[in-house]
Amino acid sequence: MPNCRIELFATEPGYDPICNFGDMAHITASSDGGPRPDLALSKKDRDRYENLILLCKNHHYGTVDGLKEAYPIERLRQIKDDHEAWVRTALPERGFSSMQWGVVRLQGDFAFDPSTIAEALAPDQEKDQIQLSVSPSRNSWASIQDELGSRIEAILLKQDPLSSRIAVFPLAPVSACLFSGYLLTNRVNVRAFQYHRDDATWAWPKDAWQTTSPTFLEKTSPSSASAEVFFLFELTAPIDASLTRLGIGGEQAVFQCSVPDPSTAWLKTKAQLDELAMKAREMFESASIRYPKSERWHIFYAGPAPGAVVVGQQLNPTMIPVVQLYEFQRPSHIPSILIKPSDSALTRWASRVSA
Repeated sequence: MPNCRIELFATEPGYDPICNFGDMAHITASSDGGPRPDLALSKKDRDRYENLILLCKNHHYGTVDGLKEAYPIERLRQIKDDHEAWVRTALPERGFSSMQWGVVRLQGDFAFDPSTIAEALAPDQEKDQIQLSVSPSRNSWASIQDELGSRIEAILLKQDPLSSRIAVFPLAPVSACLFSGYLLTNRVNVRAFQYHRDDATWAWPKDAWQTTSPTFLEKTSPSSASAEVFFLFELTAPIDASLTRLGIGGEQAVFQCSVPDPSTAWLKTKAQLDELAMKAREMFESASIRYPKSERWHIFYAGPAPGAVVVGQQLNPTMIPVVQLYEFQRPSHIPSILIKPSDSALTRWASRVSA
């Protein structure tokens, strides 16, 4: 942008080339009485990157804030989006990073659209792409488990554990996503992405303001240290595991991770995904401490596919018993994959070293 080092309005009509000094501005006002206010936004959300735009001082106060009708919220967001797109295409040395990610496409029986994967990764880049196909309608869960185990271990063997980056784009049954997360572990740099059907994109929305975080509680607390433990993840729908629990019997502990209003539209930001991972880890650690002699855990998961991946990552293979996963098939849940210590490449490598 000639003669303008920071100005975002270089392509706007009436652009003044004497714009050299940057000023951080808010798209919706930072205060209730400012220009373009949105009273529903919290103070924290008003200062997020998505609500900020870099202007010169002349355009900030004299043009954008002075001509509020001419520069509504929608126009400012479009200007910002257009400018960022221009930087990525016209100035690739500034718009793209040198960071590369190995892409894993984890897909089930439904159509998988990979066209926006590059957009989701930007400004980072894709290094290579591997497809993992899962179809419980054609294959048994045992064969799916074996296939995922061998394919993901092969991926990990090619990675440098300190510098590797794996981006997972999952659109598959939750049991496959949970097991894949377990195999990848949280020791590898993994990013999981959500497919946003309404916008037909893998890229995280830029204007997801009203979001909720998951919380967990222990609903049933038996006295026995060897109680079987049930984990209910209720993010998109409530879970009724009563029939399964009745069939198993014995002393049982029940942990619940939920959001205020379960919905298929719950997951909107990566921050929510990070919070879910943290809550799952806290819940698993709490169960390990309270029930150290438990011989089996049970996971029921109703939530988005990338959430299942990050939850599976929190299952520490050296600290948990066998874990039974379940898949919902109306009207109830059926056992799917049974995670055993021998499934983890980490435990196998550790046993080789100790031997």
